[in-house]
Amino acid sequence: MGALGVNRSTKRVLVTGAANGIGSAIARLCLGAGHSVVATDVDSEALHRLRSELPGIETATLDVRDLKMWDRVVSDAEARGGPIDVLINNAGVCLPGRCDRVSSEDDRLTVEVNIMGVLHGVRTLLPRFLERERGHFINVASMAAFAPSPDLAAYCASKHAVRAYTHSCALDHRHSPIHWTVACPSAVETPMLQSMRDKRAGVVVFTEKAMAPETFAREVVRVIGEPRRELLVPAMRGKLIRLLGLFPGLVARGMDDAEKRGLAALDEGK
Repeated sequence: MGALGVNRSTKRVLVTGAANGIGSAIARLCLGAGHSVVATDVDSEALHRLRSELPGIETATLDVRDLKMWDRVVSDAEARGGPIDVLINNAGVCLPGRCDRVSSEDDRLTVEVNIMGVLHGVRTLLPRFLERERGHFINVASMAAFAPSPDLAAYCASKHAVRAYTHSCALDHRHSPIHWTVACPSAVETPMLQSMRDKRAGVVVFTEKAMAPETFAREVVRVIGEPRRELLVPAMRGKLIRLLGLFPGLVARGMDDAEKRGLAALDEGK
């Protein structure tokens, strides 16, 4: 076992949304674990900076909403460096606001990036994985996959969808050697979270201290070598939120207090 708890066999890993935040941390730690990394993002300039910081990393501009671009990026990456073994569908957006105040354009972007981006990635790589009789999909969802949250209706819906899709695909291919993981972090200190902080939206997220991207990324890298169907980080909080999600009435009764605590945490600079 290596320093991150993964086995010694190295993989060729494609990460979406890799220019910043969680994706960047995953790419860095994958490289540190000896894996070959293809970092993709819609932000070409940020990818250029990442490439200058991490010699040896491969990068490609990818808008996950574009199925044709997916095929081109994967085909080029495999022609250049060999088959992709692991796809980490990490790219995502969060555009918070009350459900009746968020624009239809923002709702569409959330669905296209957070849901269709994952579906496009699986559609592109699954035939290749099945032909090679190996492969691993790691789809990044969120604790929002389990429980509703005010100001985050479309985001929560998209993450519920990612979780359901991952588990359903795993059932479709339960007799194949393909691995499927849905990875659900709690709050992570990323530009996305900072945007919520600036807008004072989705404040229940701030009732807990956000983890560093590396904390979650370390567990994602670990699961490459130790596949499991569902990854909750932190595990105990994930189990609690998964349980609470079964009782939406109970969640509603406690929400006013949770929002007050979240606002207080923001005012205290936490």
